[in-house]
Amino acid sequence: MMMSVSACGGWGGYPAAKNVHESQLVGTWRDPDCGTEVTLKRDGSASATGIPTEMELDGKVTQKVGGAGTWEIGEFRGDQQLEVAAGDTYITFDLYSDKGRLLVGLTVGDPDDMNWCILTRKS
Repeated sequence: MMMSVSACGGWGGYPAAKNVHESQLVGTWRDPDCGTEVTLKRDGSASATGIPTEMELDGKVTQKVGGAGTWEIGEFRGDQQLEVAAGDTYITFDLYSDKGRLLVGLTVGDPDDMNWCILTRKS
């Protein structure tokens, strides 16, 4: 299954992160509100659980994916993105900066519905 759930530029009011290196992404990223956890390893392998792919307008998650796979930093329209292949699903996360802190952003479903997950690094 091929899927892109990336956000528009300026998502959540955060500016796009610049010059992100792989070492900055290695570790475990979580959003407890979305029930999402993504672990990125130095060797390019990844594991993910609870990545929402569909949400109701009220933010209730109706579908999630996960699994083992790979990750890499990609680029779209001049901005870096995190590209994760987990199980049979390909997910694109946007990379943002908030006062020097790196955030991994995910827009779920239609961007006009404004259903977002904000993953922060836990380890």
